[in-house]
Order: sequence, then C-alpha cells, then structure tokens
Amino acid sequence: MAEEIDDNDFYRENFSADSDWEVFNAQLGEILQKWDVTANGDVGRCLQPEELFRCKWQVESETLDMLSNGIEVEHYQAQLEQEEDSIKEGLKENSCLQRTQCHQDLMSSGNSFGPPIRISSNELHTLSRIYGLRRFIVLHPVKASVNYMKSTAEFNFFLSAAAVVAAEVGSVVPIFVQIYDPKWNFFTGVSLAPALRTNFRLIGLEKAPPECRYLMGLLTLFREKVPASYPQSAKVSVCTTYALDTMRIRMPMYVPFDHGLNSEDIVVAGEVLHVDVQHFSALPHGYTPESCTEIYLVYTWPELSEHVAFDSEQRTDFIPSKAPLGKVYLSVEASSYLSCCLRDYQAVASVTRSLESYVGRNFSGTSSGAEAINPLDKLTEHKLSKRRERSYELPSQAGLTKRLPGPMTESELRELLAYLFPDMHPDMALFPYVKQSFKNKFDPVRIKSAVPDSLVCRLSCVLATSHAHSGSLEGMAQLWAAFTRHLRLLWDNSLTVPGIASGYPDTRTCLLHQKLQMLNVCVERRVKREANSTRKEQQQQQQQAQVISDDEEEDEGEFFDCDEPHQGSGSPIKAVLSLKPEGRLRRLGDERLLDEPEEYLYIPETQEPVPKTEDQLQDDAEVMLKLGPGSGLTTQMMCSSLLSDMEAFKAANPRSQMEDFIRWYSPKDWEEVKDETGEITHQLSVRMTTEGNTWQTVWQQAQPVPIARQKRLFDDTNEALKVLHYLENRKMHEIYNLTIIPVLHSSILKLIDVFSNAKVDDLFSPQIEQLLADLCRLSRSQSDDLPPIAPLLDDLAELERRFYQFKCFERLSGYPRKSSLEQVKLQFLEILRNENCCTIVNRKLTAAGDGTLYDILIPKLEHDMNERLISKDYIIRLDGDSRSTEKGLYLGPQFMRAIVTGEKLRLCGAFTESTAFV
Repeated sequence: MAEEIDDNDFYRENFSADSDWEVFNAQLGEILQKWDVTANGDVGRCLQPEELFRCKWQVESETLDMLSNGIEVEHYQAQLEQEEDSIKEGLKENSCLQRTQCHQDLMSSGNSFGPPIRISSNELHTLSRIYGLRRFIVLHPVKASVNYMKSTAEFNFFLSAAAVVAAEVGSVVPIFVQIYDPKWNFFTGVSLAPALRTNFRLIGLEKAPPECRYLMGLLTLFREKVPASYPQSAKVSVCTTYALDTMRIRMPMYVPFDHGLNSEDIVVAGEVLHVDVQHFSALPHGYTPESCTEIYLVYTWPELSEHVAFDSEQRTDFIPSKAPLGKVYLSVEASSYLSCCLRDYQAVASVTRSLESYVGRNFSGTSSGAEAINPLDKLTEHKLSKRRERSYELPSQAGLTKRLPGPMTESELRELLAYLFPDMHPDMALFPYVKQSFKNKFDPVRIKSAVPDSLVCRLSCVLATSHAHSGSLEGMAQLWAAFTRHLRLLWDNSLTVPGIASGYPDTRTCLLHQKLQMLNVCVERRVKREANSTRKEQQQQQQQAQVISDDEEEDEGEFFDCDEPHQGSGSPIKAVLSLKPEGRLRRLGDERLLDEPEEYLYIPETQEPVPKTEDQLQDDAEVMLKLGPGSGLTTQMMCSSLLSDMEAFKAANPRSQMEDFIRWYSPKDWEEVKDETGEITHQLSVRMTTEGNTWQTVWQQAQPVPIARQKRLFDDTNEALKVLHYLENRKMHEIYNLTIIPVLHSSILKLIDVFSNAKVDDLFSPQIEQLLADLCRLSRSQSDDLPPIAPLLDDLAELERRFYQFKCFERLSGYPRKSSLEQVKLQFLEILRNENCCTIVNRKLTAAGDGTLYDILIPKLEHDMNERLISKDYIIRLDGDSRSTEKGLYLGPQFMRAIVTGEKLRLCGAFTESTAFV
C-alpha cells in the first residue's frame, strides 16, 4: 500500500516574495524620481521654430538587471536657451492644469519637419523627429541589436511597468519601449497627465491601401481613432520632398612633383573644374572622383485647416508652385586629397622606428675629399680648414642621393631637393625664396610655426606629400636623410641654410626652425672668426716683414752693459704691461673712472651672447632645478657670460673697480642718494651690496683678460655638429612632431589661397579664423606630448567639404549666366547658417526676396514631378480647449503623423483619452 503524501508540503509557494515585475518597478521608480519627471520639473517655454533640430541634447543612462538581459533606461532632454523671465511668462500662459509640456510639444507646428538629411555630428533621436518632443525616456534591452524584444508579452510587460511606475511617481514625461529590431525604429509608449493618458503607437505597412497615401483617407482614419468628439476642425501640416539629379563636379587630383597618372585618368561623369592657386605649395589638392552633392527640394505647408486643402488620387493641392514655403537642401559627400594626405601623415605619430632602419647607417653626406679624412680628426682639430668661396662648385649631387635606399629615383629626389635648396640647384630652381612672401599672414606671437614658404614649411609639406604619394614611410625617410646630407654639405662649406629667418633662434617659432637658425648662427660665427684669424695673420706677416726690413737697414750700434737687477725688486716692464689697456671698443660718453678721474671709462669688446634653442633652455632649467640655487655649477652656468664681460672690462679699464663696471653694465643699480647736506651722490643698489652677492664674487674671480685670449663662450663647431647630429638621429614619430605644425599651418594658408582665388574668402573667414585659433592653442601646448590633432583635421575637412558644396550650389544657381556671384554668395551664406538649406522664394506668393533660384528649380520638376517625389509627410493635430481650468474639461491633444514613401506607409499616433470615471 502506497504511503500517503501531504499535498500541503509538496505544493507550497511563497506568495510574499517580490516578483520580477515588482522588482523592476521599484528600480525604475527610483530612477525616475532622481530625474525629476514630475509636473514641477516639467516647466518650460514654448519651442522656437526648428529649435529641436539645432539645440544640444543631454542624455542620461542607467542600466537595470532584468531577467537574463539588462534593460537600458535613457533620458533625453533638449538643452534650450531660456531665461528666468521667459519661464515665468510660460507659467502664466499655461493656465490649464491638465496640459503638460508633452501636450504642448505635440501641438507645436514649428518643429514638425526637420531637414531631410541628417547630420551625424548632431543626430536627433527618431522620437523627437516624429513627435517633436523635447523630453522623453526610452527603455530598450542592452545590446538591442542582438537581444531586441520580439513577443507581445515582452511589450506588455515593460509598457505596463512604465505606466504603473509613472502613475506612482507622478511622471508627466513620456516613456517609450523600443520593440523589434532597432534599425526599424519601432516604439510604443505612454504619457500620463492629471485625468489624461496619451498612448503612443507606431505601425508600418510595406504596401498601404491607396486611399491611406493621401490626406483625405488619412483624415478619415484619424477621426475613427479619436476617442472623443471635438467641436473644432483639425489642423494639417504637409511636407513634400523631391530629389534632383546628383551633381558631380570633378576637381582633379594635383600632386606636386608627380609626373605620373592622376585622377584625371579615371572616367567619371561630371563637369571638370580645376582648383586655382596663386602661390605654389607642396601639398596636394582636388577632390576624389566619388565626391558628389545630393539636392533635395522640400515644400512645406506649415498649418492648414482640414477643410481648406484637397489631396486624393485624382487631384492634389500640394504641388511646389502653390507651396508657401520652399527650401533646397544640399547633402555633400566630398573627400579632399589634402585632408586625406594630412590624415595619412597623422599615422606617422605612432611609428617609433629609427631613421637608420630605413636608409641604413652612415647616410650623412660630407664634402668632396671627406672619404680620406679621419672623422675623429674632424671633431678634434683646433682650426677649421679655409672656407670655400660662396661661388664654389658643389660636389656632384648624384653622390649625395644615389646611395640612399628608398622608393624615389635619383631624379625625383633631386627635384624635391631643388625645391628645398634652390641655390644649390640653379639649373632646376623654379621656386626661389622670397623674403616678403606671406609676411603679413604670419604672426610668430600667435602660431608657433615658421614663416610661410620658408624651408621649414617647404620641407614639412614635401614630407607629408611624399608619405602620401611617394612611398609612404620609406619615401619620407629617404627625403629626410637627403635633407640632412645637404645641411652637412652647407656646414662643411660655411654656407648658411636658405629660407630661414635671420638672427638668433626665435623661441616663438617651432623647434625645427630654431635648430636651423642655430646652424646659421654657427656658420656666421665661423665665417667671422675665420675672417678675423686671416686678418690677424696678414697683420702679423706685415709686421714681421717690417721688422726684418728695419733690421737690415740699421747699422751696427754701440752696446752698453746693464746693471743686474737687485734681488726682490719687481720688474718695471711687467708692471707697466699689466696696466696696459686691451680690447677697448669706444669711450662711454664723458664718463671717467671713480678712482682715476683723469682716465675715461671705456666700453670693452665683449663676446656675443650665447644663442640657445628652446630645448637647450629647458635642459638648462632642469639641471639648475636639480642642483639647487647654492650649487657652484649653477652659479657657473648662470654667470659664464657675466664673468667674460667682467674680464673684458678689467682688461679695457685696468684701474677700474666694480662700481665702474656697474655704471656701464647695469646703470639702474647705480642709484642717486642725498646725504645729510642735501648733496647728490651715487652708490650701489642693495642687491649689489648684499653680503655674498654673486656679482661681487664673480668680480673678485675675474682677471683682466681681453676677448682675444678668452675661452669661447659659444663653440660654433660643437653646436653645429650638435644640430646635425640631432636631425640625423630623429625617429619617425619625432620627425612628425617637428613638422606637423608647419604642415597644418601651410594647409590653412593653402585654403586661404584657394578661397581668395575663388573670391569666396569672405564667406569662410570665420571658419579660417577658428582654425588658426585652434592651431595656435595646439602649437603652444605645454604638455610634453603633442595634443591630438584629429578635431582640427575634422574641421579642416569640413571646410573643404563646404567649398565643394559652394561650387555645386554655384552651378545649381546658374552662375554666371542667370545669377551673379554676389547673389550666389548671399544665398550660400544662408546655407551655412541654416544647416545646409536655403529658402526658395516664390515671387507669385511673396514680393520679398530673390526669386532667381525658384525660376531655375521649378522647371526641373514640371515634366517628371511624380518620379522625383521621394516622400510625403502629413501631420494631423487636434487639441482641446486649453483655457479650461477645471479638471476633466480638457480633452487633451490628438496627434497622427503619416510618412508616405512610394507604396510604403508609416503611421505614428499619439491619442489621448480621459482616465476620469464618470
């Protein structure tokens, strides 16, 4: 006999535990309370026309754990510009207690239709485009593209949860649930208000009934869906969109120093237009063959009564010639070769390979005969060999290029080097350096670059172009190695580097420009020093010849014996020589020595200041910071120039004292004072008389030594070799860091040149100024690593895209036969301001504005209007009496949108029903 089973123990269920639905409701309620979705936080002004399509959006997101998949809750809110006064006015106008911000947005006709083309940088959510909402909440599964909702049970689960939670927390913000595949953009939602509930529904039909594709059938369907009877007539808004032929304008690729095939060899339909430039730049220009402009004509009827217009299969009133408002939209897909070149060059920033890995070791060139010279002797020799005359014949350039491995041939590389060093290649020099070129367009205080069209800018542009079109990294490395060879050749022959600003290294410019300036300073010092040495040798030879001739003419004289000097007595000759002045430059006015009033104060010959580049100054600062202020090495680094000047001053003024030196060197420290009798006297400042003062210490250490016998403060040979070694040992990413700012600067100047030749520089001047300001901040960044340049490249590419857009619009407007350039520029300025759209003025309906564009575009639609129609957008609105103040009298808004695309139909409804019990 089977044992009895207790059913109470076997079938036991704990009904007190929270279900998944209740847990989800609790979590969702906490999130909604944090976002303040009640009526108190849902206050705002009326929307301006098309404001939702221009403003910025704030998106907040939270993730909830629900079943096996998480649920993403997103809160979208438009950031509107508003003031306190406007908020107060909005509160006064909104006298109806039941009317919420959602109802107000649904009835607002100013944001019914947005542009037919979407901007990826400011993508507007589909719900805002459909319903015109400024604030809403969306629920969708995490990774919705994979785990999207498919069943009706899931729809009802989350929609019912949203309705219950909204009622509990008093939410008046619409809550939507995304269903099906996200790419279909299907949503269902709910919005609550006092005694009202608005249900949002969306359906799509692949092949809609013919009557539902026109306004008459849609009005019938709308009336059937309205849950209550409204005394007033519905308001209708209509928008039709037409597509014209895609416009293609060919601007062929131009690559400097490229004699091969270019984009002109690719057969693509479209008008060919060459980009004109006034100044040559070693950067490519032109647009890819795929560049095109799609043109859309949008005609809008903002608000009509349902009984005014007629629209059916047989007849329609919604034709372009009767539209009160028309706009033309230009959607541009254009890619410039200049932007592509810069983006390719940006990839070099991550390449850490050395230059030797591309061109091999010992690639640096030397002058003729250098193979027979020991390189160690070159570093240790005391005197340099005599400088060649400036009209010297350079060694064979083939010897400088043929041994460099790389993708470029000897002739190609020689052509690039002739552009960089035109004086060294007179037979190929087509672009000599001009001292005044672009001088008015460069401000060294603003952008840390180099003078436009200088050697630095030319080299930077050629490197970027070579990387993009002449062998990538290998071609770039080959050119850089050849460039350093030429620098060493110039140094060996004591010739300055061409195309570089004169003077000491200017720290307001880029580091590469400073290095080349330093090399030029070394060459100038070397030439000057060798000239002085040659002159002294000639003087010594003349003196020796004079002495020899005098000795030969003298007869044998009479000799006398001299008394032996007494022991302990000093040599009078040595005493006289020690006080002999040396190295005097000129007198310091009528100033005299303090201790020797009869002797004038002389300015000594001093060594020239020591030039330093930016990286050297930074290294010195770091060393002194590590050693500290009390270190002797720190004092020596800071006072080496001061010690040299003091020694030269003592040599020129043997009987001087420190006060005399201060009177010349630092007059502000020689102060006037009044004694007790009121007589004016002078004395040293406090900082000069402080015990342990550096000036006093250095003065005591200084010996009377003229600059002819002083150690050189600036060793031009050593510094020049440092510069050459620095440039020859750069890695690829370091070469990129040295040249990227001049490349960007030259690119902007090239665009200015292109715009100026096209006579549209006034149109794009704000964008150009913004680019220059961004480049200034980028070039003067204080961080060790170069800031990212991607945003600047995006703005540059956008500016080039705008120029292509202008050229297409210029052709669309019938320039120059049917419209002038000023008319085209005025209309295109509206396109720049209004998100790629321009108003089409119909002279038959309004007398204001220019109707040239209307006269050109309308004939293109008359013969094939139906074929060019791509979509019709109908919006039907019906609102209750918003002035009613009693609860239950306001019927709420009714909204339906129909989007007709061919035979397809999408219906989006927002129907409001009363929740009050009768």
